[in-house]
Amino acid sequence: MKCANNILIDNPTCIDADSVSIQRKGHLIIASCTFSSARFNDKHFNMLDIAFPSMLNKAVAKRKSEFLAGRYLAKIIMKHLQFQDKNIGINEHKAPVWPQELLGSITHSRETAHCVITKLQSHKYIGIDVEHWLSTEDANSLMNNIVSDQNEYQILLPYINFEQAITLIFSAKESLYKAIFKEFEHYVDFHVAKVTKVNFNTRLLTLTLCQDLSKKMYSGREFICQFNFCKQSVTTLISD
Repeated sequence: MKCANNILIDNPTCIDADSVSIQRKGHLIIASCTFSSARFNDKHFNMLDIAFPSMLNKAVAKRKSEFLAGRYLAKIIMKHLQFQDKNIGINEHKAPVWPQELLGSITHSRETAHCVITKLQSHKYIGIDVEHWLSTEDANSLMNNIVSDQNEYQILLPYINFEQAITLIFSAKESLYKAIFKEFEHYVDFHVAKVTKVNFNTRLLTLTLCQDLSKKMYSGREFICQFNFCKQSVTTLISD
């Protein structure tokens, strides 16, 4: 066991307890950890008192461990917020189902997981995403599905390389999609928004909607996205 910010954390076999971190950013609480799919065992759900969803019955260990890590972090944050014995379910869109009093988002890439939660009155929209850097081949292959025009990534190229630019845009739009999904609850592609501004000193970029999605999600509406680079990945966060 270890204790992070006065929260007692059990050490399940597939989750590296030493990697668990929790921090507060204003009204937001963010937790992260690393985990090992190879060490995963179905018994870990019971060990952590986390409900096992039936839709994962036929899932591979990778998917189960990703789900467990995200819910594990959510449970840690909710204990911090004094929400006890709450399990975060999953709906038909495979999105987390949060208690009415809370708003949150979960992400994972390879064997890294992040979760952010806030009390509902603090924010209306929240989305977090982590992506490992795309290879040159993948960046070129995915570019047309991610960006609306070349200017989206060209405004980033004075600061980062092409592969990083495409990965950052991809992650930022994933965070936006997670944040606003509840307003329409159907699939939209990445062309509904575009990067219009970026400030590498403050690590902020602006995403602007290019079309009307709902009364609240109208063309021209802007969302500010925070981003943070690590050696192997980028993490983005939208809180509005």
